[in-house]
Amino acid sequence: MSRPSSPYVLLATLASGIILGVTFGRGGAFVSAQATGNARPESASGSSLASARPVNAKAKNEAELYEKLARQYELFAHVNRTFELVAEAVSPAVVHIVAQKSSRGDDASHARRFEETGSGVIVRADRGNDLYVLTNNHVVEGAQAEKIKIFLKDGTAIRPNRTWLDAKADIAVLGLGRDDLPAARLGDSDAAPVGTWVLALGSPFGLTHSVSQGIISARGRHMDELEDVENQDFLQTDAAINPGNSGGPLVNMKGEVIGINNSIASNGGGNEGVGFSIPMNLAHWIMNQLIANGRVTRGALGIDLHRETEYRTEDALSHGLDRTKGAWVSVVHQFSPAADAGLKDDDIILRFRGVEVQDLNHLINMVSMAPIGQPAELIVLRERKQIRLVVKVGERDRTVVQTGPIPDRSLPRGPLRRPVRPDSTSNYAMGLELSTLDDATSRRLGLPGNPQGAVVAKVEPDSPLAGVFKTNDIISKVDGQSIATADQAVKALNRSTDQKSLELEIDRLVEGMIERHSVSVP
Repeated sequence: MSRPSSPYVLLATLASGIILGVTFGRGGAFVSAQATGNARPESASGSSLASARPVNAKAKNEAELYEKLARQYELFAHVNRTFELVAEAVSPAVVHIVAQKSSRGDDASHARRFEETGSGVIVRADRGNDLYVLTNNHVVEGAQAEKIKIFLKDGTAIRPNRTWLDAKADIAVLGLGRDDLPAARLGDSDAAPVGTWVLALGSPFGLTHSVSQGIISARGRHMDELEDVENQDFLQTDAAINPGNSGGPLVNMKGEVIGINNSIASNGGGNEGVGFSIPMNLAHWIMNQLIANGRVTRGALGIDLHRETEYRTEDALSHGLDRTKGAWVSVVHQFSPAADAGLKDDDIILRFRGVEVQDLNHLINMVSMAPIGQPAELIVLRERKQIRLVVKVGERDRTVVQTGPIPDRSLPRGPLRRPVRPDSTSNYAMGLELSTLDDATSRRLGLPGNPQGAVVAKVEPDSPLAGVFKTNDIISKVDGQSIATADQAVKALNRSTDQKSLELEIDRLVEGMIERHSVSVP
């Protein structure tokens, strides 16, 4: 177990170090003086050189020591008082959250209810005086608003009147519908370099309004274990963060929230001095969009990037860099904003909108927060030369990232076979069961924009298209003919002959983006 790192323990540790250091120094001198006082060395003439020691010497030394400590403590008292003021200013805005959830097994009658607890911080919206609680999505996800209790510092329990969730950044916003509570001030997380003193506030293990102290240990952290969190650019801190701290604020010495505490790296499940906090600039941007639009609109370039483990020093050296820096492009998808701007595979993006790119996560977050439809300058390294490109930022969930043949899909050669299903209907053709893509289906599938076409409800195993289609794929064109309904798709497919090949366009939803594939079936 690592020791707690509250301001008081830290100060006591620092003070103890000074006491011991001074004591050892004084002790050595005192022992030496004692030895000198007890011995009676002979003079050259043989006479005794007696040294009479004052009776009150020990008390005098102790008094001097404490006087020096008192003067030195003034430095620590100033720091200690700053910690106290920060905690006093921010604590009234910190809340304890209890969310009642349920998990269902195979039998819905055996639903298991459980409570998940966490922390949050009351903040004010950029526009108006309405107050909101900012917390983590994983604290309240799966709980209805009426099943969420928010406990204020005085113990009063209130409920949110509305909730907004964003799993891709693990941020949740709870509307309070009031403006009469203390609110924390929001700070600039970009202005918190490594070494910045911070306090973490929250409810570790249900111990409400706890405060721990530490520093920013690192910036730009990414954890592969959090696969569902797309926007990762964590602040790392050694301030104690434990289960129950999720959603609580990380604050600087001006009392400004610069992060929302999120997770820890631990072998035992508790604090080991490695905690992670969502940067406030990202959380603030997410919050504003959720409140204003009910959803988060993220920017996209339409590229894939090499992971950190794939971008090694030798790769950087081969591109003419002295170290790994920027974000290394692995694939530029056809017809994407990046392709239109002239970005190419193997380019290294060094700057985006005038900001030096630290790594791929830094770039992902900057692109996510870039204005949709606006031009953005890229400085890229290509063949050891820096070039300038201008890209028009696309919308993350509406960007068509690929057009071309589906990779690794081998199709059977020879005439097309048309299996006949016993209960064949008008929405069945070539082993595909199809339905029209209406608004309800589009919402169910979570499709961005307003796509049209025929949705593949089922693929028969012996269909000649079994190696091409997946369930929920959308047929948007057959032989150049746009498809708006399942009936149109069936007629277009059935018009083809055994000797004629088919030209299909398929839309497929992959990680929030629509991939568009052109397929020729012989």
